[in-house]
Amino acid sequence: MSKAQDIVFGKKSENVVLTLLKSIFPDIETTETKDPFDCFDFRCDNLQIDMELKTRNIYKGQYDTIFFGENKLIEGRTRKQNGTSKRTIYLFRFNSRKHKGKKVVYFWEDQGQEMDIIMCGNYQRNEKKKRLVNLPIKSLTALKYLT
Repeated sequence: MSKAQDIVFGKKSENVVLTLLKSIFPDIETTETKDPFDCFDFRCDNLQIDMELKTRNIYKGQYDTIFFGENKLIEGRTRKQNGTSKRTIYLFRFNSRKHKGKKVVYFWEDQGQEMDIIMCGNYQRNEKKKRLVNLPIKSLTALKYLT
C-alpha cells in the first residue's frame, strides 16, 4: 500500500472508530478539525484525553508485538507532564478472526512505564528506519472495557 493509500485507509478507519468512541465519550472529536497536524487523532477536551488510532491490516495476535512511533509516546507523555492531558490512549484496529471483513478495536493506556524501543522501518514503502515502541499484544484490552 502506498503512503497516500495508507492515509486514506487511516482516515476511513478514524470515522468508524469515532462513532464507537462517542458511545463511551460523547464529547470526543477528531483533532483534524482543530489542528490537522496534531500528533493524535482524537481529543476529549473536558476529560483531557488524547487518543491515537493505529489501523493494521493483520489479525490481533498474528504477531507477539505491535509497533507505533516513539514520537507519539513522547508527545503523549509531554502533554501529561505539562497538564494538557490527563490520559493518553492508543487504539489498535485489527482484522477480525471470527468475522471475515470485520474489524476489532483494542486499546492500551500509557501509564508511564518503561517501554521497549526498537529501530525499524516500513520496507514495503522504502522508509528509513525510525524509533518505534514495541508493544506486547498481551498489553492490549478490548475497546468495550474502556472507561
